[in-house]
Amino acid sequence: MTQGAFDEEYHYKDDEEGIPISVILTYGAKTVRTDAKVDPGSAVCLFSHEDGLDLGVPIEQGDPIRLGGLTGSLEAFGHEVILQTGHLAFQSTVYFAKYPGLPRNLLGRRGWLRNLRMALIDYDNLLYLNAYDS
Repeated sequence: MTQGAFDEEYHYKDDEEGIPISVILTYGAKTVRTDAKVDPGSAVCLFSHEDGLDLGVPIEQGDPIRLGGLTGSLEAFGHEVILQTGHLAFQSTVYFAKYPGLPRNLLGRRGWLRNLRMALIDYDNLLYLNAYDS
């Protein structure tokens, strides 16, 4: 696989807790830059309550969801935002945690991965991305 087949090449730092990537969220006229972990096992994209507040999102007015995980469940609310990784940006439904203190943001299947073609070479800490053109 050559880098030329992908629009974006992202070198990520070696992190025991996952694959970190910088993202930009836009809601209305507000923009927030934050980090998230690539998580193809996660059904949705999940961001902190604090990121939602920084964007001016009326968090609890969104579509409710209860997410289950290894340590219990979490309430969150879905909102339409522009989600950008590198130069790739698209409208997406992401979820914001109901309560503060979420330890990490997640880029899941719905909202992120299903909008992309991705190649991962973890040994070299390389992530390649392209917009999914159906």
